[in-house]
Amino acid sequence: MRVVVVALRVAALAVAIWALVSRADCAFVTRTCLGSNLFSYFTIHSSFLLVLAVLLAVLHTASGRQEPGWLTGLRALSTTYTVVSGTVFAVLLANAELFGHLFLVPLSSKVLHFVLPVYAVLDLLLAPGRNRLRWATVWVATVFPALWAVYTLVRGRMVNWYPYFFLDPDLVGGYRAVGTYALGLSMYILTVAFLTVAATRLPAVPARSAGPAPGRARPRRRGDSPEAPPARDRGTREGGARDDGARTAGVRTAGTPAPGTGR
Repeated sequence: MRVVVVALRVAALAVAIWALVSRADCAFVTRTCLGSNLFSYFTIHSSFLLVLAVLLAVLHTASGRQEPGWLTGLRALSTTYTVVSGTVFAVLLANAELFGHLFLVPLSSKVLHFVLPVYAVLDLLLAPGRNRLRWATVWVATVFPALWAVYTLVRGRMVNWYPYFFLDPDLVGGYRAVGTYALGLSMYILTVAFLTVAATRLPAVPARSAGPAPGRARPRRRGDSPEAPPARDRGTREGGARDDGARTAGVRTAGTPAPGTGR
């Protein structure tokens, strides 16, 4: 089981790294986008966090060590963020005409938005060794998105560029509308985080098949021949029986005269 989990995680790690490198072509190869803009997308940040979580999970699983609680928390957070990123992008893609935007979706973007979220959920649910997270982790999941939103708004005002239209006050009608969008996204992040933490509290897949407890005999099955006691025990018991017989032979009932004596 451990070999299979490690192999799947290594494969997912390779696919995620390929998608990130391929997505960065526009900044470092074709020069059709700015690297600073590319690395301001929430999808890129959540994918990097997922890569880090999977890499650490591979190291722990390959070494046979028990997964610590903080690693389960990191996996849960990265799963939450990738699911949020993927579903928000799917909504934008489905309503592109309504929003007046044209989306070009290369294969690398499809992997980052749709493949990685599905893998993250399956890995969290099916991979053995996860820990039960506290419900407070749901609130922790809002910290990074809040910091990212502040960074995006401040940088967007400085460079006049926003990664998502609903964060641009000039497009949506002011900061009040941006706040409405942000509130809705915050509620959605809390919902996904709640479901993710709840998933960690489900019965986990055992890391290995458990054998009989140490010191406990295997239950006897029909058809098994009764086990004879060890030779040492038999000798001890037979010797004890002979000693008991000798003692019994030497004991006489009270009042019985010994041979050759009279009253």
